[in-house]
Amino acid sequence: MIFEDRFGEVLTAAKEGELRCLSGKRWGGNAVLIVVDSALDSIGLKYFQIVVPRVKRFYHDLVETGEISSFNALSTLSAEDARLRRIMNNRRVWQTAIGISRILDGIKVSNDLDTDFDALRYWAERASHREWKKDEMGKLHGVGLITFQYLRMQAGVDTSMPDKIIKRVAECELGVRATDDLQFIDEMERLSKAIGYSQILICWAIWLRESGIDGRMGGEWEAL
Repeated sequence: MIFEDRFGEVLTAAKEGELRCLSGKRWGGNAVLIVVDSALDSIGLKYFQIVVPRVKRFYHDLVETGEISSFNALSTLSAEDARLRRIMNNRRVWQTAIGISRILDGIKVSNDLDTDFDALRYWAERASHREWKKDEMGKLHGVGLITFQYLRMQAGVDTSMPDKIIKRVAECELGVRATDDLQFIDEMERLSKAIGYSQILICWAIWLRESGIDGRMGGEWEAL
């Protein structure tokens, strides 16, 4: 199979990433960290080199200390908060993270859900990439279709995102053809069904291989 030939070295690590997403265990199941990850990723930073270390720092500096351990706590902050800006000095990142947290905290309260992750998954399972611009999340400044889909993937929805790296590799190596990003997501679903691997796994395999991450690492890079 072409996919296994091209991505065999990272398949084990990609399967671990897939399992973490589908089982709600990305970043140990901490929904605040998932949102911070997505917000940092939304400005195009190198994922393994920059995003991952900053998420870890956020955890150790603010979550582990109990300062910011919930959507509610993060949603009340300003993007100018010095504690946030020490981790990443970028207003848009924190405006996005705070805005996402505010929406998800509202979903948690209005639907009487038990945990922040329950709220994230509740939203993700009901959201649609085809209607993303009409979704409250999609209307948020800083949340484009890529971030919208990435949040859904991290919440355990088997879908894909039109990230430029994924699009390039999927087109050049896996024969995915699409005229726009919405069609690309649909075509990735067709590819997934054809080759028997989840869309999440396909995305992780591409990210890992293209980033040069050693496939033997598994998910060690995510360990807090």
